[in-house]
Amino acid sequence: MILLLLMGGLLGGRLLTKLESKGSRRVFGWLMVVALLVAAHLNLLGADPIVRMVGICAVLLAAMKGLVYAEWAGPKQLTWTRYLIFGLLWFGMDPGTFAKKRVGLSWRGDLGWGLLMMVVGVVMAWVVWAFEYRHILLMFVPMSLGFHFGALRVLKAAHRWYGFPVRTLFPNLLKAQGIGDFWSRRWNVGYSQMMQRVVGRPLGSVVGRDGGVMAVFLVSGLLHEVAITLPVMAGWGWPTLYFVFHGGLAVLERRTGRRLGKVLTFIAVGAPLGFLFPQTFQVEVIERFLGVMKWING
Repeated sequence: MILLLLMGGLLGGRLLTKLESKGSRRVFGWLMVVALLVAAHLNLLGADPIVRMVGICAVLLAAMKGLVYAEWAGPKQLTWTRYLIFGLLWFGMDPGTFAKKRVGLSWRGDLGWGLLMMVVGVVMAWVVWAFEYRHILLMFVPMSLGFHFGALRVLKAAHRWYGFPVRTLFPNLLKAQGIGDFWSRRWNVGYSQMMQRVVGRPLGSVVGRDGGVMAVFLVSGLLHEVAITLPVMAGWGWPTLYFVFHGGLAVLERRTGRRLGKVLTFIAVGAPLGFLFPQTFQVEVIERFLGVMKWING
């Protein structure tokens, strides 16, 4: 059933392109997203929290891919093959990347860096598990290194080897100079592109730039409620509070013309991480993910 809902999100994106009005695409697109998520939630009631999280997140990702594609597509669309590659085999949110293949793209550096980060992530995760460190930062960092900076970099290398000029989704975080810079250019660039395309630009033209920024962070909070609190049915509101807080900081930076700076940015991101990942989610999902490290010991 979840696979059908996932494919429904991608198919819905293609069907939405048949609507001439972008306003209609946006309205029906968001209705599609909500309907698919409700169906996924009901289908997975009573399932293990990890299964619920994976299933709901997969449907959410596919539905947002469809929404982004409907926003992007013009008279010339991706072929079905390339659309499915974009929808199923990449975590970025720029369909145009798959419109034309190129030759001579660099990829070996991404492969080497990605493999190294995967190894570092696994080793750090084992240390966290073996010594029973259960602080959210200590649990999150190894998983992030292994997946965000490791596996996704390897996936980038594979696409570039094949000829698709995909970009690094998690560029060097150490260059972040402020909250706005962190969320727009350093952390999950694909997600930032998606939110600007389907929330920031449409609403910013109506409520102004600051209102558009706050709308992006508010909707980000709601989407993370779907991905984090809905699977465990606990911790409601905390992820939204986390993102609204950061949205306020981003607006403050823009109005004053002064960035927080590297140190304060990382404190603002990391210190309240427990709000983004409430305790129930930490116990029922993150700690259990770390449990796979016991296999290393046989």
